[in-house]
Amino acid sequence: GDHKVAFLEGTLPNEIAGPESYIMDIRTDGTTITGTDAVGMFHGLMSFIGLLDVTNPAKMTLKEMTVYDKPRFEYRGHQVDVARNFISKEAIKNTIDAMALWKLNVLHLALTNDEGWRLEIPGLDELTSVGSKRCFDPSEEACLLTQLGSGPDTEEQQYYTRDEYIELLEYAHARNVRILPEFNMPAHARAAVVSMEARAKKGDDTYRLTDPEDETHLLTIQFYDRTSIINPCLDSSVRFVEKLVTEVKQMHDQAGVPLDSYHFGGDEAKNILLGAGYSSYPEDLKQQPFSKSPACQAKVLADSSFDIEKIANYWAISVNKILADNGIEEMVAWEDGLRGTTKEQYGTQSVAVNFWETLFWGGINGLTEIAEDGFDIIMSNPDYLYFDFPYEVNPEERGYYWAARFNSVYKVFTFAPENLAQNAETSTDRDGKEMSIQTPNVSMPVIRGMQGQTWSETIRTDDQYYEMAFPRVLAVAERAWHRASWELNWSPGTTYNTTTDLVPKNELADDYNGFVTKLGCNEVFK
Repeated sequence: GDHKVAFLEGTLPNEIAGPESYIMDIRTDGTTITGTDAVGMFHGLMSFIGLLDVTNPAKMTLKEMTVYDKPRFEYRGHQVDVARNFISKEAIKNTIDAMALWKLNVLHLALTNDEGWRLEIPGLDELTSVGSKRCFDPSEEACLLTQLGSGPDTEEQQYYTRDEYIELLEYAHARNVRILPEFNMPAHARAAVVSMEARAKKGDDTYRLTDPEDETHLLTIQFYDRTSIINPCLDSSVRFVEKLVTEVKQMHDQAGVPLDSYHFGGDEAKNILLGAGYSSYPEDLKQQPFSKSPACQAKVLADSSFDIEKIANYWAISVNKILADNGIEEMVAWEDGLRGTTKEQYGTQSVAVNFWETLFWGGINGLTEIAEDGFDIIMSNPDYLYFDFPYEVNPEERGYYWAARFNSVYKVFTFAPENLAQNAETSTDRDGKEMSIQTPNVSMPVIRGMQGQTWSETIRTDDQYYEMAFPRVLAVAERAWHRASWELNWSPGTTYNTTTDLVPKNELADDYNGFVTKLGCNEVFK
């Protein structure tokens, strides 16, 4: 129509000053959006669009108003696992569009895992010619063995080409969304290890990731053997990471989107036979990862500081050095991958962790411990923010339930990221039982942001992905952008459970009812 929207860049009042902030002034003669930067003006435009009634495009009426707005967190993320089962480029573009509309700004793209490698890397052709395919080949020289419902043979392309990845980078950048690529290692790397082993069998072991003479017996949490973990003691493993980082950095440079942040993965690099629950297992088979690798045994003899029991930490620091040498400013990892180290041991300017411990398994203590280590914290708690769990307890719902029997939209919406103990009053544990959580007697950990995770083990199609991610993504967007009035401050010594009645439930109910009304009447149509 005739309603004009003008954009200005300028200084905003102190109470909302900062990156991404804006003022939206709607009047009968037009709307003015003033931002501290271009991103702020973009967010203002998204808010303006959000006020329009898309169900009645012939008649759109707006009330006069002035909106002052700023983000709660710098990091507002959404993770998509495209490795376990592939998600199409078109679905990722649709996700980016939704993220831009709802002001989420980091797309954490999990490109690799045990079950698949999903990005073309020039010069490492086997990563996609073998590692992106699943079929029935016991030798695994042509593909990975079929799993996760993939069937006996995969015909269609199940990875992003170099050009497609660059296209996604450009598409996201134009919408103020940053793609954070994850290449998980040293564990969760079976697709890479098997691919480079297929290459070695053809005579080229330049990038081999496993020691052929290693006889270590181990079992990962996904019940794979040692071939799912990159051997950090091999020079060829270092060459592999150097090659990978160089190629990915070149893709980002070509897209005009610098590779400032790189996700290392790092989680679950352990032998579960050494943990609880395996007391009946023969003691001689409970071995530290790579303890029987000749390459690692030689490294122990050559370097007295090398600790075979902290090999995951060694690899994290080694990869971080490669990133720093390539001018990459930040390394991100799943928090257990950096346990046992501190920020000072790394060369990149920033080191951030996805915090993914559950509240009922002592997560609040784990949170304060990782904060003391100096890492930036991104709340990624599975018992509230994992979208591979069912929405509700129902046998027809797909999804896992190891950390939560369900993660409803309401449960995601009520998650209090800066006062973890509070969540014990508004939710129960995995088995539906009451939790009683006391806030530790330490200062509140500084939270950099939060992120929803959509793992894809039980997702076979784009439509199934949409079903699991949306509308829970919107609840994350709400909490990441806005701190609610019912969120209480971190209070050392305060205990929460379902009977403490400290959270103002009426305010929470009013807030949620407003959210789901807007969700059902407007947002789901966009």
